[in-house]
Amino acid sequence: MTKVEIIGPKNLFFDVVSMIHEHGRLHIEDLTSKIEAGEVPLECMELHQRQQADLERMEELLIRVRAILQAMNKGEVRIDDAEKCKEYEQLYALDAEQLAREIEKVVEEVEEKTASLAAQHASLESEMALLARYEPILQKIQPLAKQIVTTGAYASVALLVERRYKSALEQLNTELDKITHKQCEIVSTDIDEDTTAAIIVFNKVYSDPVHKFLAVENVNQIRLPSTFEDMPFDIAYEELTSRRRSLPDELKMVVAELERMSLLWETRLVAIRDVLADRIAELGAIPKFGRTEYAFVVGGWIPEKEFDELDREIRQRWGNEIIVTKIDIREDMFAETPVAVQNTRLVAPFGLLANVRGVPKYGTLDPTWLLFIFFPLLYGMIVGDFGYGAIILAVVVWLRFKFREVELIQVATTILGPAATMVIVFGFMYGEGFGDMPLRAGWVAKDYATGVYEWFGVIPIFHRVDEIVPYMIIAIAVGVIHILFGITLGIINAIKTKHKKHAYERGGILTMILAILAIVGIGQLAIVPETIGETGQMVTQFVIAAIAIGGLVYAIKGGGVMGVIETLETVAHMASYIRIMAVGLAGALFADAINHMMTVMGHPIIGILMGVILHGVHVVIAAFSPLIHALRLNLLEFFGKFYETGKQPYSPFTKTGGGKSA
Repeated sequence: MTKVEIIGPKNLFFDVVSMIHEHGRLHIEDLTSKIEAGEVPLECMELHQRQQADLERMEELLIRVRAILQAMNKGEVRIDDAEKCKEYEQLYALDAEQLAREIEKVVEEVEEKTASLAAQHASLESEMALLARYEPILQKIQPLAKQIVTTGAYASVALLVERRYKSALEQLNTELDKITHKQCEIVSTDIDEDTTAAIIVFNKVYSDPVHKFLAVENVNQIRLPSTFEDMPFDIAYEELTSRRRSLPDELKMVVAELERMSLLWETRLVAIRDVLADRIAELGAIPKFGRTEYAFVVGGWIPEKEFDELDREIRQRWGNEIIVTKIDIREDMFAETPVAVQNTRLVAPFGLLANVRGVPKYGTLDPTWLLFIFFPLLYGMIVGDFGYGAIILAVVVWLRFKFREVELIQVATTILGPAATMVIVFGFMYGEGFGDMPLRAGWVAKDYATGVYEWFGVIPIFHRVDEIVPYMIIAIAVGVIHILFGITLGIINAIKTKHKKHAYERGGILTMILAILAIVGIGQLAIVPETIGETGQMVTQFVIAAIAIGGLVYAIKGGGVMGVIETLETVAHMASYIRIMAVGLAGALFADAINHMMTVMGHPIIGILMGVILHGVHVVIAAFSPLIHALRLNLLEFFGKFYETGKQPYSPFTKTGGGKSA
């Protein structure tokens, strides 16, 4: 990345900003905070009153255009990109006043019609949902309703009651008789094994007290939509079903009209939307720039390889009137410098996981490729079952080909594909496929002379279920190596950014831990006393202990009290890798237990069925639970030793160009 400063006479300011916007590679620096803090002898560039009015007018128009487009999206219409680009260029060439008039003319022509159609569409969908909810209720009530003939002097209320509360209808009838002076009748029938339908018929004179009583007693009445509320229930049911049959055709007519409107207007409206978005972005960027009495100042960043093209384009248009200065980025500027991370298509998706901690600080190492290596490795170590790995990989491949257009699934499968592959690799190393199936099938057997398990009596494996302590030691060793590598990367980052305190702190921690490991190693090696004698061993350990203390001193020098805390945290993080053994062993034992249950079932078909179900559940658990642990070990324990976050990703000031959505 290169820091750029562009200076020129104020009369060329808007032309230069438009050209930078068109070029689309410069990440603009907002000079406002520096100007307000007095760090630079400039004033903020300001919008003129006319420009402010234009900005507000265009923002209002953009809201209206987006609302129209949202309404038109009820239909399926493909936009002609070439036509859209042509419209975009024609509209963008207009000045603010001409553009606003042209857009207002289009909006006024289509807005009312589109809004009306959208309202009809929403109303019809809402009505369809409402009637769909009431139809099954009326379907249950209407056979009973047909048995009742009422005159205009009588009203009716329908109820649906659970059959176990059917006896309450008699008590309800007694109470209603008191209210209506026995001008009330309840007719009921069982409509299915769980529900009883009831209709209360009463004199309209008592309508208010009856409804009030039912409400107070919390009796669940069937209240029909306003269109049908004055109809008898059987007639209401017929009207409702008839209306439901006609609604889809009405909805199709509205959608067809929206599609016709889309064919006529959507391409132009999308171009208008993009033009407005670009014009608003351009005007909105003006206050970020600086000015003197006669000149303007534009600051920003651009990728190193793009600088010459920007410089050449400015010189071709304005010659020496505009000065473009390339500024070397110093270490104290790293924090505010935007970051553009470029990786291969295979590695790039892992950057989304890495960025959970924030974008990396400019000038530091890109952690994406490290996650690409270590996440699948740790995930494979934990799951370690080639049967489960094959199923996960098959699902990943199926999802990848089934949902080619869904970006999220493409990213997820790119991450899980290598992880599933490592599960298969470690599964063969452990001799595990759906648990101990290879052992039960005789493919893996133990050589009792050596105590080693082997594939087909030839290829040795690490049978982790029988090697719990060695498995734990391996897990901790992986943690030690992983964390020490992370600290080493942290030292490299500190050197690159010239951050001495970080270098002292991380260098001190690394020295101390390596020294402690050396002391432990010398104490465990029986050959050392024979080589240098016990006195030599003690002297060596004393010297190494002094080095360890020196490392602690440097850790404190670099980080103060936090240096001590960071040292203790580092040891705790190394121990945290025991989770590889704990989670991995739990999964392996669970798979073995499933296989044992299959063998002790009385009937082989039942055993196989149970095994398929339980292994299926276990595959799901194995796919997601270890994933969290592998991510934690990478993003928290490992990244915590070197990862430094920046303030902003590289986001160039660019136009939509009419070629993509604003």
